[in-house]
Amino acid sequence: MSKVMKKSTRFFTLSLCIALLFTNALFLAPVVGAASDTNKTETEDKITDHISSAEDAELIQRAIAIDAAKKEAQVAVDEQLAIIAQEEETEEATEAPTEAEEASDEETTATEPETDDEQDSDDESAESSSTTDENDEDSDPDGSSATPAAGFLMGIDNPDASYSGCVVSMTDEEREYCERMVMGEAGYTGYTGMALVAQCIRDTYVAGNYSSVADVIRSNGYYGSTSITPTETCKEVVRYIFDQGGSAVQHRIQVFYASDICTSEWHESQIYVCSYGYQRFFDCY
Repeated sequence: MSKVMKKSTRFFTLSLCIALLFTNALFLAPVVGAASDTNKTETEDKITDHISSAEDAELIQRAIAIDAAKKEAQVAVDEQLAIIAQEEETEEATEAPTEAEEASDEETTATEPETDDEQDSDDESAESSSTTDENDEDSDPDGSSATPAAGFLMGIDNPDASYSGCVVSMTDEEREYCERMVMGEAGYTGYTGMALVAQCIRDTYVAGNYSSVADVIRSNGYYGSTSITPTETCKEVVRYIFDQGGSAVQHRIQVFYASDICTSEWHESQIYVCSYGYQRFFDCY
């Protein structure tokens, strides 16, 4: 049976009960009212108020019958309403899934294990991505793929066999300043990028007439922010270049610029050494 027919049957039953209630009331009430008026007239005419006539007794019985009919009709109505409410709750429970079932279905879908083919595909993608990132980081935009010489981080097309790094001492104040400048200039480029900048500062200090490493930074137009706290990697780079005498490439480098920000004819007129990301490094004549 459809929902519409079910609801029509319920309301018909309920309406029938209510009609029964009012029919009894309407059928009996006029008699009671008329009897009451008669009783009032007769009572006024009677001498003794304590004697009830046969009509009074009949009126009392009719009043009792009316009350009983009302109560019976009300009970029937209440029972029918309760049945209707129970059936509606049952229908709602069977028509729609519970929230717990929906949550269970979602959890099952989310935790469904990957197949072997999907896992292999993910592993290959991750490996490919990792390889691509490494190649992008270490690649030379000018096409150099030279193998780095022993003791150097990066291979270049024109290594200088006579070049070697050297140790340079710094005060604690100079070290902190140098670390912050390397971080500000190349902190986003990783270990090799920061090592190239640190080597440029050291090689310039060794090649020129400077009173300190800080003097090199101030005199050669380094514009990196010194407000960035150096990472541990940056500190390791500075120790490698200045304390251990290491070098990023086997060639002196003294100047560099970021080609994504500007172009520099003067830099390009010097001795090109290498590129790392957007930074291009040169030695000076």
